[in-house]
Amino acid sequence: MKTGLILEGGGVRGAFTAGVLDIFTKEGITFDYACGVSAGAGAMCNFLSGQIGRSRDVLLCPRGDSYYGFRELCRSGKYMNLDKLYGELIYEEPAFDFDAYFANQTEVEFVATNCVTGKAEYLKDSKTIESFCDVSMATSSLPFITGPYKIGDNYYMDGSVSDPIPVKRAMEKGCERIIVLSTKGDGMEPSNLKKWTPFMKMKYRKFKGFIDAVQVRIPLLQGQYRLIEDMEKEGTVMIFNPTGHWDFSHMEKDIDKISALYDEGQREAEERLEDVKKFLYSN
Repeated sequence: MKTGLILEGGGVRGAFTAGVLDIFTKEGITFDYACGVSAGAGAMCNFLSGQIGRSRDVLLCPRGDSYYGFRELCRSGKYMNLDKLYGELIYEEPAFDFDAYFANQTEVEFVATNCVTGKAEYLKDSKTIESFCDVSMATSSLPFITGPYKIGDNYYMDGSVSDPIPVKRAMEKGCERIIVLSTKGDGMEPSNLKKWTPFMKMKYRKFKGFIDAVQVRIPLLQGQYRLIEDMEKEGTVMIFNPTGHWDFSHMEKDIDKISALYDEGQREAEERLEDVKKFLYSN
């Protein structure tokens, strides 16, 4: 039975995801297929490299060393500097273990939105550092915050615009049991990129497909939430998501809040550990 792992984006809210994945790593839980979106892709990679605590440590790095925020905007001209994240921090302690990641046998995909077509593309690295950084930055690039990222002749931005919870992709890949790690608190409404449409039309005139995709992102995401909830009732999906945390932003800087969300993810995984094993490994 083929198993899948789906990781929703959500910026620093991914601290919850990091907590869950660190428990999975400690317990030796693996998957046949993994698909990450935006920040979820970053946590996915640290899970696949087997580096417990690395996602947490990157999120909790001192603000002066962080790759996002107003300090970084003043320093580099980018509110979120992906070149720093994947060009500097990835090599600093705790450095990313590329050898372990490339040796992992899990099939891995990164969701990115093609800026011209507005459609989701499921990118793979070619087991080189350059291609790894390319697909990681493509899925994480945000309008205005970073701008589009170019790979070859194509421009990409945030995968959460076109396929925020790619559970259907996992099914296309043959996955029969799927764990979804969501960053959405109970009853929380998704962020509304649509309100920035007038500015996008001015700045990204040649990317009509991306702008069109933004218009339908919320109903798409709400439909995906309903789908995974229905699949959970059927027994083919298991969902992890935080509770509450209304005051926790995607670009949160409060170290205590980030730590608390990470701890919640760990507790959730520990409490449901036997259910996870039964779900994934029982016939």
